[in-house]
Amino acid sequence: MSLSKYFYGVGRRKASTARAKYYPSETELVITVNKKKFKEYFQDFYAQTINEAVSNIGIRTGKIDFFINGGGIMGQAEAGRLALAKAMLLSDEGFRPVLKIHKYLTTDNRKVQSKRPGLRKARKREQWSKR
Repeated sequence: MSLSKYFYGVGRRKASTARAKYYPSETELVITVNKKKFKEYFQDFYAQTINEAVSNIGIRTGKIDFFINGGGIMGQAEAGRLALAKAMLLSDEGFRPVLKIHKYLTTDNRKVQSKRPGLRKARKREQWSKR
């Protein structure tokens, strides 16, 4: 099995960055994350984010390699989903309607606000006491 031809996608969410390489082939679907098995890296709820995308897109065969760094586990899962969607779009433009329906091509650009001076966090204040 030759793994030379692949489709590449990059996804970002919060502080996480994910790169996905999709190798189409006739063998069963294999997913790895940072050279580990998919189930070892992501636990139940977070694995569901990517599993749901794979089943909704209709990927049944091939190999998907994720390289994820930074951020928390939820941000990593959502960044991986976006990277996978972009890679699938490069592999076949016919996936676009399915990806658009499930909103997998939309980048969620919400980030944590920076801390403001005089406050505990961006918006949290000291508790006010009347007496």
